[in-house]
Amino acid sequence: MIRLLLSGLLLVAGPAAPAADMLPADPVLRTLMEGEVAQGDGDHAALLDTAQILKALGATPAEGQDDLAALWTQEAQDHGVTRSALGFRGRALGPAYRRGSLGAGDSVTVRQLFFAGQRAQISVAPARGAANLSMRVQGADGNTLCAKPIGGVQVDCAWLPLFTDRYDIVIENGGSVPAAFYLVVR
Repeated sequence: MIRLLLSGLLLVAGPAAPAADMLPADPVLRTLMEGEVAQGDGDHAALLDTAQILKALGATPAEGQDDLAALWTQEAQDHGVTRSALGFRGRALGPAYRRGSLGAGDSVTVRQLFFAGQRAQISVAPARGAANLSMRVQGADGNTLCAKPIGGVQVDCAWLPLFTDRYDIVIENGGSVPAAFYLVVR
């Protein structure tokens, strides 16, 4: 009887945030997704926590992108949430993130410099249930290093560049509706 009651309560309550297994494994992508959920739910305390975690991870916005940590901190403070900063120090060269959206059939290309002998990694996660996205990484010579559909919670491409060079990161929306995504470049 108690087990039945508990099961019923859990069904009625429902999860406040996406289940842990439905979030990306990458800590920056995970934090971006959790921030979007907190913002959508109007949970300003969680939004401030998420902003502070994003800063602690050393993630910075890609050129021309909004600083979500600063925006989320300001939004939380505008709603009366204040806390002391987390006691972490960021890394000198942390990951860069970008939030983007594409219309049906559209694509975007981001050029990124990667250093020889240093591991390069690109992670992409669909935002809020976006579907039909794919990513492709191409070297300066036009050869494709990695091409994957973005069907789950996170897709990664990682390699070790032999030479310092610029690479093209292409995100495509093959669907018939607009789709949003998060991109993290390490």
